[in-house]
Amino acid sequence: MKIPSEPPIGHVIAYEYLWSSKARYRADGEKTYPTALLLAKTDEFGATLVYALGISHMVPPEGRRALRVPAKLCRHLGLDDRPQWIYTDELNLFVWPGPDLRPAQWISRRPLVENTCVLGALPKDWFEEVKQHFAESYRLRQLALTKRDQ
Repeated sequence: MKIPSEPPIGHVIAYEYLWSSKARYRADGEKTYPTALLLAKTDEFGATLVYALGISHMVPPEGRRALRVPAKLCRHLGLDDRPQWIYTDELNLFVWPGPDLRPAQWISRRPLVENTCVLGALPKDWFEEVKQHFAESYRLRQLALTKRDQ
């Protein structure tokens, strides 16, 4: 599987996302989810740290913060037709590339995603909306960070 040398921020990847509700009793994700790469930074040791938001079919329960992914965007990424939400109140932090990247064809029907972990880019205006929603979650202190192991 081809993995970009640098994390493609603003893109959706196939990733074994670990939801915060399961991080208490698991070290790995249960399955592969579409996951949006929010930002990356280099730590003091030169490693690239990635902050990633999970996307799920689960309707956000009361008190959770999420944006519904537009149906047109789901189709563009090759995702199924069921409604999906990007959760902006929790994220995974991992070192790029990391062991939990998965082949995009596991979750996408797009023929262009074979042999890569990248499903595609988010539209710039919608990615800005996601970042603003995330920033609001941060300001409200409604944010769970799950640090992933190597």
